[in-house]
Amino acid sequence: MLGISGYGVYIPLYRIKQSEIAAAWKVDSRLSGEKAVAYFDENVLTLAYNACKNALKHADLEPHEVSALYLGTVSSPYTEASLAAHLASVLGLQNNSEAADFGASSRSSIAALLAGLDAVKSERLDNILIVGSDILIGAPGTNFEYTAGSGAGALLLSNTSVIAEYQNSFFYTTGFADKWKNVDSKYPTYGDTGFIRQYGYVEHVVNAAKGLMEKLGAKAENFKHVVLQQQENRMITEASRKLGFTPEQLNAGMTIENFGDTGSASILIGLSAILDQAQPGQKILAVSYGSGSSDALSFEVKEEINQKREKSTPVKSFKDNKNYLDYFTHLRQNRIITRTE
Repeated sequence: MLGISGYGVYIPLYRIKQSEIAAAWKVDSRLSGEKAVAYFDENVLTLAYNACKNALKHADLEPHEVSALYLGTVSSPYTEASLAAHLASVLGLQNNSEAADFGASSRSSIAALLAGLDAVKSERLDNILIVGSDILIGAPGTNFEYTAGSGAGALLLSNTSVIAEYQNSFFYTTGFADKWKNVDSKYPTYGDTGFIRQYGYVEHVVNAAKGLMEKLGAKAENFKHVVLQQQENRMITEASRKLGFTPEQLNAGMTIENFGDTGSASILIGLSAILDQAQPGQKILAVSYGSGSSDALSFEVKEEINQKREKSTPVKSFKDNKNYLDYFTHLRQNRIITRTE
């Protein structure tokens, strides 16, 4: 049986309310959400490390039992250096463990997940650790500043002790360019918001999900839980409406109101939140999006999940455990402003 044998997340302690950002810019807003903000001593690797430790604990595995680590991120501080290799080393994986980096879009961790599933299915590798980790920073005064969050999610893939069996996947791509960041740019650049929503996120998520449902011979109501890329509330609402999903199907995996847009970690965190409460026999649909491409994947929850619940670190614990920041401190922690020596 091929699928997920363990999962874990890590979200920074600090949050800022979207209304706090709006007030700083003298914008009349009734926004109710908030986002996670990494502390001064946190980075993509430290977030990923903690998520991986929680995933290993949940899967009841030791680092030396993991044969590969695949890491997805769009906020690596390096243009040439392997974060995955460094993470594998500090986690204590064996020297002959495979390490690979995935990037370029917020679906990078799902590309890593699919590569991991293929490697386990072929029996080339076993017990593969997949992790998505990002610290996203939006330019001050832009719409992205309200949602650009921080977090990490990790999954263990295996042929044994599976809690959620992988069923199938479908890929949809057009190469649509909605967001990009050049090597010398501090912040990402966006096209028109409405155009992006309709011809970027919505078109790709809808077509990927429809393609997978047709492949499976399934309908929207066959899935108890659904998680879509947590990029922006209006995008999620419009895509889910076109697909016929209800708010109840989306509820368990919705994390954007609590943590913001966590980029490459988004789907993995949402999946983890679903698995925290999913019951055996229930089906899950997950759909990523990034840089003009979407992946849709389906899983079925297995009996093993109930035997591992006491080993998990629930996503709810990160939702509840938080300290709020003011706008100025948020700018400092994101290193948007620094002290002049």
